[in-house]
Amino acid sequence: MADMMELSAQYRMTGAACREKLRGAQRALAQVPDFAREMELRREITMLTAMSRDCTATANYLRSYAERREALERRRRKKA
Repeated sequence: MADMMELSAQYRMTGAACREKLRGAQRALAQVPDFAREMELRREITMLTAMSRDCTATANYLRSYAERREALERRRRKKA
């Protein structure tokens, strides 16, 4: 169970790192003068948004799964 919680924490940290890069790309977009670089930054923003969302969702799923499994194991031990 601890492994899943640790993995959840790693996914959460990765999601936070993606959000930080996303903010940097958004700041850069506000200052970009040429169209080609603007399109490149917009693509990067789209990808980072998706990665951040997916990492956070995976972290939540892993944490929830670990908590449910732990609760189930406690109930089983209590019955035994």
